[in-house]
Order: sequence, then structure tokens, then C-alpha cells
Amino acid sequence: MAYFENKVELLGGDLILYQRNLATAVPNVKSHRKPKWYMKLRLGPRKFVNRSTGLTIYEDAYAFARKEYDRLSNAVALGHTLEDFTFEKHWEDWYQRNLNNRTWAADRQRWHKNQAGRYYKAYFRYADGTSMRLNDITPIFAHAYWDWRIAYWSTQRGEKLSDYNPKRRRAKTVSTHNAAKVPSRKTLQMDQTALNQIFHDARERGRIQQVFKLKPPADSRPHNRRPHFEPDEHKSLTAYLRSYRDVIGHFKNDKVNAWHKMQRTQLYHFIIFMLNSGLRLGEAREMRWRDIKFDEVDKEHAEPICVVGVRKATKTSQNRDVQTQPNANKTLKEWKDKSPYTGDNDLVWFGQQKAGSAPKPFTDLNKSFQTFLSRVPVEGAKDGLLYNKENEKRSIYSLRHTYATIRRSHGVEYPDLALNMGCRREQLEKHYDHSTSNSRRSNIVKVNPKAKAAAPVATDTNDPFLLEAMKRFQAGQIDKETLLALLKPNKTES
Repeated sequence: MAYFENKVELLGGDLILYQRNLATAVPNVKSHRKPKWYMKLRLGPRKFVNRSTGLTIYEDAYAFARKEYDRLSNAVALGHTLEDFTFEKHWEDWYQRNLNNRTWAADRQRWHKNQAGRYYKAYFRYADGTSMRLNDITPIFAHAYWDWRIAYWSTQRGEKLSDYNPKRRRAKTVSTHNAAKVPSRKTLQMDQTALNQIFHDARERGRIQQVFKLKPPADSRPHNRRPHFEPDEHKSLTAYLRSYRDVIGHFKNDKVNAWHKMQRTQLYHFIIFMLNSGLRLGEAREMRWRDIKFDEVDKEHAEPICVVGVRKATKTSQNRDVQTQPNANKTLKEWKDKSPYTGDNDLVWFGQQKAGSAPKPFTDLNKSFQTFLSRVPVEGAKDGLLYNKENEKRSIYSLRHTYATIRRSHGVEYPDLALNMGCRREQLEKHYDHSTSNSRRSNIVKVNPKAKAAAPVATDTNDPFLLEAMKRFQAGQIDKETLLALLKPNKTES
């Protein structure tokens, strides 16, 4: 019995439709589904495509095959690939090539992998759960990603993920609420950059024929000041940090072991350093002792500072020198006297590791910091300093914003501060500058001094008329000019 059945040749043999004899192809199966139509396309010398149409009705299969023949013929003419890539298959190839080329730092690699796993692959797929073919992704469908992404954590799927985190099965809580319900403009812009890179790469390699460029919708939300510490909160923070470090007072705990005490000491010096340097968290994570120049002296300032060389393998992929405040110089010197790792190439801030192994960068000091903040006693606040008055949650990044606030309050100009913090002036004005009307009070409430109008000098007189005029002037019933006219001596007629 023939393997191929109902073979139909079209377009001079360039398009062939046929069905498989399932009794011959799968002889051990007692019953078979209705056979599907397959297509064989000849697109040029040694260029053939042979695949299923997925359809059982001839007329539907012919319409599909003819559309594919036209599309693939056009692709051959334009020099595109004939291999049918899905979004997921192309992403895996794109991601691996970037890893091989060392395009990204380690944290950026994790970000791309996590974003694709959570969002991109979940959106660009068919209703049956399979990944979409690149050429089935239309501009309309691609741009609809933004509505889906913005509403993601409000959907049933997102809420289920929020309430369950498999990495915390044995913890006191199993929920994860780190993701914002509505993503910020910056988050959507990062998605925009990644997706446009993915689709541009697909276009460059001839894997997708349509050209489109994604752009997130405009965000009408105001750019509010980011969470930071007000002066009184800053003072309370540093005061209780000392208690936390020394395990006394409010943070006394007799069960703290030696390693935990070391972690507390490190967190103390880390926070003081961040408040006085304005570094990003990722930049501080990569710091090594050889990157620090201690006791640098400026002729205009009495106290020495330290200068930190930021490594290239951080967010901006650029080296820069950061001028710190005197307290950063002091706290780093104190920490070096206590740290078990003080070699030139040792990490300044480290995480927990096995005994005898080299220190590794810390993974997440933010959790320890937020736990500490929640325990700082603040009247009327059950979570201590963890939330600001707008109920926004603080993090280690709040230290960078606090640094910017303090520097601006001391009159540091935008260009100098932007240079030291490794960002643009526009970012400072939008997110980091916390100057309020309080800091500009003198300029706001000042008035132009006006010379007081000299009151007419009353001379000794018993004239009832003049006394009455003076009385009415003082009561505001007559003006100065009228009074002066009344006080002028009368001219005698000649």
C-alpha cells in the first residue's frame, strides 16, 4: 500500500499537496484520525520545504500552502532564511550569542533571562501554549503587549504568582510582592529596548519579514521624588545602627553568633558608606580594596576623603572616580581593620561562603537592611522607618537618594553631582533631587526693604485746629500730604 495518497501537483510541480496513508505509516494503531494534508514546496535550486499544513480539508490546505509558497518565495528573493523560527527558538539563539560575545554583565544576563521567562515567552505564544512563529507576529499583536504587560500583576495569573513563591516553601511567609502592580515608565522602557533588539536581530538574520518598532504608551503619572530619609529620620537611622552593630540597647540579642555579629558590623559600615558616597548597589558590590584611595586631601577642606574607582562591569559599563564624603573615608578604614578579607584584590563587601573558600559578592543586603528599618522604633509607625510618609517602601537605593538630597542642600551644582553619581542632570532633577520649598525658604519669603515714610514731626502747639489734624492723621483719617498742607504757616497778605 502506498505511503503517499491523494498527491496533487500544482504550479508546475513547485507546489505539491499530499496525504499520508496512516495505516502504512502507523500500522500498530487500530483507529486513526482524519489524515492531514502535507505540502512540498520547491523554491529554487536545492531549496525545498516539506511540512504539514495542519489541515484536513483540501481547500483550506491549498489556501494555506499557496500563501506559504508566496511568502517563502518572497523570502528567498530577499535573501531571508527558509527555516521557520518561533519566538522562543529565536530568543534562545539570540540570548546564547550575547552570552558567547560577553555583551552583558552577570546581573544583566539574569535580567534578560528572567524577563523572557516571565513575560516575553508567555505573551508571544498561541492559544494552545506553543511559541508563535516569528512571521505570525503582526505589528498590532506586538504593540498589544503593553496593555498585557501593564495589567499582568492584576490578572488571575499574576495574583497567583504574587501569593506563592516556591523558593520560600519553608519560610514563615511564602508570598512574593516585590513586583509593582503597575510597572514604572523605566521598567517598560527596558522592555522596549530588549524586545526591539530581539526583533531587530530576527530581521537582520532574515527570520522575520515584517518590520516594526515597539514603544510603550506615554505615562501620565507625575515623577515623584523617590523614597529617601528626612534629616530627623537620617539621625535616627545612624543612631540605631550603632545599637544594631554592637548588639546592645534596642537590638540586644544574646543568641547572635560570631558570623552574625560580623554581618551586623558589615551592614553598619556599608550603610554609612552608601550615605556618604551615593554609589549604586551594583557598583558597591564590585568594590575591591585596591579600588580605594584613602586620605585624599583637598586644599579647600580640612578633613580627608577617599576616592573610589568604579569598575567597568557595572550598570553604566564605564569607569569613573567617585569623590566621597569624609565619613566614608573614616568608616572604610574602620571596616578594613575588622574585615577578615583585606587583600588588595579582596571584595570590600562580601556574602556568606564556605569555610576556606574565596569571598563572593553579597547577594542581597537589602533584606537585612529592610528588616533593620522595620525594627527601628518610630512613634505611630508599626514598621519603623521601612515606609516613608507616602507609604513607599524604602530600600538600600534610598541611601543614594538621601545622598543626592544632602549634597543638593549643601549647594552642590547639578553638573558636579551628576558627574560624581554617574547619571544625567535630567535624572537628578526628575528622581534624585529632593529639594523642597523649605530649602529655598530665604529666597521665597524675602521682601524688598522699603524706607519707612517719615511721620510729620509735631511741633509744640496749643492750636486746637492743628491738634485735631494730628489726631486724625494718626488715626488714618487723613493722609500725609493733607496734614503737611495744614501744618504750613499761613501767608499774610501784603
